[in-house]
Parts: sequence; structure tokens; C-alpha cells
Amino acid sequence: MTRKILRLCMLGLVAVLLLTTLMQSEGVIANYDLPEQQVLIVHYQNRDQLAGLANRYDVVEVDPDSQTVKIFSNQITRDALAAEGFSWSVDRPYTALINTEVKPLGGQTTGIPGYPCYRTITEIYASADTLAATYPDLVELLDIGDSWEKTQDSNAGWDMEVLMLGNRNTPSVPKSDAFFMSGIHAREWAPPEINLRMAEYLLENYEIDADVKWLLDYNRIHLVLVTNPDGRLQDEANQNWSWRKNTDNDYCTGGTGTYGRGVDLNRNFSYAWENSYNECDATYSGPTAGSEPETEAITSYVSSIFPDQKVPNPTDPVNELFATGMFIDMHSYSRLVLWPWGYTYDTAPNNASLRVMSYKFAYYNGHDPQKSTELYPTTGSTDDWAYGELGVPGFCFEVGDTFHEDCSVFDNDINPNNQQALLRAIKIARKPYRLAYGPEVTNLSLQTNPVQPGESLVVNYTADDRLYSSYLGGIPSQNIISIRYSIDKPAWIAGSNYTIIPVNAQLPYHSGTFNASTAGLSGGQHTLFLESVDQSGLWGVPTAIFFTVSETQVENFIYIPFIQRDIP
Repeated sequence: MTRKILRLCMLGLVAVLLLTTLMQSEGVIANYDLPEQQVLIVHYQNRDQLAGLANRYDVVEVDPDSQTVKIFSNQITRDALAAEGFSWSVDRPYTALINTEVKPLGGQTTGIPGYPCYRTITEIYASADTLAATYPDLVELLDIGDSWEKTQDSNAGWDMEVLMLGNRNTPSVPKSDAFFMSGIHAREWAPPEINLRMAEYLLENYEIDADVKWLLDYNRIHLVLVTNPDGRLQDEANQNWSWRKNTDNDYCTGGTGTYGRGVDLNRNFSYAWENSYNECDATYSGPTAGSEPETEAITSYVSSIFPDQKVPNPTDPVNELFATGMFIDMHSYSRLVLWPWGYTYDTAPNNASLRVMSYKFAYYNGHDPQKSTELYPTTGSTDDWAYGELGVPGFCFEVGDTFHEDCSVFDNDINPNNQQALLRAIKIARKPYRLAYGPEVTNLSLQTNPVQPGESLVVNYTADDRLYSSYLGGIPSQNIISIRYSIDKPAWIAGSNYTIIPVNAQLPYHSGTFNASTAGLSGGQHTLFLESVDQSGLWGVPTAIFFTVSETQVENFIYIPFIQRDIP
């Protein structure tokens, strides 16, 4: 090899090493081919270092296997990371994606440009108005406060609204409460659409699906579709995937996007709140707990619908026999179901039951159930507040794989599967800490329908105690012991006159058939409720089905054939 060739090889090696060094610390030097907004892949050493990154930066993904996080960054944050001694690589496909201009699809006239499956904030509010007008007996639209922009200018900003579903014509019927919120982080488009579509599903199926009808007859379902409307409007306008906080211009004045003005509302709740000090951090928690009008609206409303079931000593559990209610805050993304605590690595006093509920939901949406700190610690979050302040089981659903989920994935996976998880959450809201343990009734069907007055109803069913996520071993299942049915009222309502049928199966699932008496029932439509119990003695939630008793008895008669004769 000549010296010239050797020199050229050495120069090439130096160039490769230099390029590698620049790619690992691209935030410190000028970028010739990368935009200002970049997605970085940063390595962390331990959970404390992970917590520090999550508290200061916009961590959007965590990979515990490789001990890396993905962080949305600008030049300021890259300089800060470098000063702390972190190196990184750039996720170039993700970086290109968040810097790609979003345009309407051909012929698209509604929805967010390029994403017709997601209604714009204006369309979300209009849809809520339409539901309230179309279903006045089942919907009430409540104004519970103002967004930050509206507190500054009554002609700007948005009302904080609750879309409350439930049978409004039966005030004397005892009802349980489930509260689902979404859109607290502006750029997370899937959760508000899931919430809104669930409302539409329940209302459209109220008269035709017995399992839907009882949910609205015996529950109140409180939906905050967009918890951060000012931020959502900014994210839609900028189309840059990065607006997270509200738009409060008192903090990080003049800033925009991820590391700009505003407060991270999911760090602003009073339980285990901590001051994060740097106003321009993506997770800035505000100057005081509950400082933001959006936070105040949520906490005031939720406190008004749930009794305070938490005992004064924070290490004592909620009384699981009597506690009621359900609280879920939907986010994106990571495909996780998270339960408290998020602020400490310690387990919550009701950890065992919170875990069971989480595994129940994860069975239906296919996500991984985890204690919140398995992702990373958070302070001042919504689910910790609901459980810590009120004793209501609080959960965070991190749905999907990205902030702006592809519409095909959303329509065929994210929405239908999370809808099923939310429906289970409503079903167990009456006594969540107990009902989550019980088996579910599936495959409920009738062999004959309608039936004659007094005729027995022949019912097919499956009772299954295995419907939990199998994540890390899953939840132990129990053998099925009995079923019970009631007609027109669920078993917990006075006067239901339920009937218990022992089955004593030697398996945690059982399929069978039984005859249900219809004696004394009037003609017309009725509802059969069916529940099952396992060997631990815990009943599960009911499944319901409509059946019809004929209005009139068909009389027995003798058939005499008509013989035609010639008439002379």
C-alpha cells in the first residue's frame, strides 16, 4: 500500500469517526440536513436517571430492554442534554415525520387534514351539541368552567364541557358513576375521538342492545372530551406534533410548542404535586398545585360526583366492599394501562385490586398493564389524584403507537378495542374493587324468542373467569360455582327476585343452558340479566339480553281439512 493510499484511508477513517461523533451529539453543532425539531434516542443508566429525563424533557417513548428513551427536542434541549453529559442518535424517520407538512386528503372536507378519522376541536364540540339535542332523555351537556384563554377573554377560548350520559327520566333509580377524560395533552388525537365515539355507540344502541341499555339506566357516564381545548387548537393549527401543555402565557412567555409557554396539566393536580421550577420544561407543573383553570374545573367536578372514600392515613386501603366509581384518563401513546402510584415506587394500599382491574382492561384493549412507575415516575397526575384524594380507582390508558395514529390503525384496532375496555370499566363502576374479580358472562343467547306467556325461556351462556391480560403471568382464575338470573331488574336492585342456579364446574369457565321462568310477565319486551360467581365467592358483572313475551296466547286447535265439493 502506498503512502498516498494509506493517507487517504486514514483520512477516510477520521471522517467516519467524526461523522459518528457528530451524529451522537448533533444538538451541539450545526445541522446541515436536520430540522430544528428532532427526535433523539437517548440512553439512560438507571431508573433515577430515567425519572430525571422524564421530569425535564419531552420523553415520548421508553424502551426498558435497551434502556433508551425517545425525546422530542429543539436546539435548547439538545444543548442542555449535552451539558448533562448525554449522547444520542437521531431517529431520522420519526424526525422526518414530525416535520412533514400535513395536507388534506383528496376530497377531504371534514376532520384534521390528512387524518379524517379525527374530528377537529370545533367538530368535537359541535358533535357534543348534536348528541345533546338528539338524545335529550339520555344526554346532558354541562359547562364546568373555562379554558385559560377564555379566562383572559370571554370571546376567546372554550368552555370546559362534560358530556353526561344516563337515563334522565329515572331519578329514583340508584346509579353509579364513571368519569372518562381525554385530550389533556393537546397533540394526542386518538383519546378524544375514542371518548366521543363511545358516547355515540352507547346512544345509538340504547334501544337495540340490552347490555347497552342497562349501562345507561344504572350508570351516569361523565365524559370530558377535550380537557385542554386551547392547546388542542394550537396543535391542529401548527400541525407539528409537539404542543403538549395548555397555553397559559404567564409561564415561559412567548414560547411555543413542546418547550414553550403553558403548564403540563397532567402535572398540575394537587396529589403529590411537585414544583418543577423551569417554566419552559415540557412537564412544567405550574407555580402551585391546581393553578390552572382547566385543572380546577376537573377537580371541582369530579369531587362533586364521587364521595370521598379515602381514609385520612394515606397508607390505609379504601374499603373495597363499599367503594364505588371509576376514573380513567386517556392518553397516547405506548399501549399501556397504568395504575397508581405514579409518584412513588411504593405500591398503593389497594394495589392488588387496582392491578386486577388493570389486567381486566388490558385483556380487551390488548395493552400491557403496569404500575405507573414501571414507565417512569410522575407527580401531580390525574389518576394519582383520583385515587389518592377520593379513593376512586384511577387509571391512565396510553393508547396506540403514536400521537397521530394512522386512521386505518385507529379505526380497526385502537378505537374498537379501547371501547371494549371502557365498557368494562362502566360495568364494574358500581363496586369496582370487588366486581373486577368476578367471572364474566359471554355468548349469551336464547333458543326461542319470542315465548308464549308462562313458557320457559331457554338460555345459553358461558361463564368465564379467565378474561384478564396474560402479561407477566396474568391473574389467577377460579372455578365457576353458580349463576343467577333476574328479569327486568339487575340482582342488586330491590325487588329483582333473582334465581341462583348451582353449576359447580371444575373449570374456570363453563358453558351451559338453563330454563328461566316467565310466569307472571306481561306481554312485550323484557330484559334478562345473568351473572356468575367463582369459588372465591365474588360475583361478576351482569350481561343482559332482550326477549319478548307474546301479547296473546296461541290456542290449541284441531285442524279440519277443507274438502271442495261440487255444488249441484
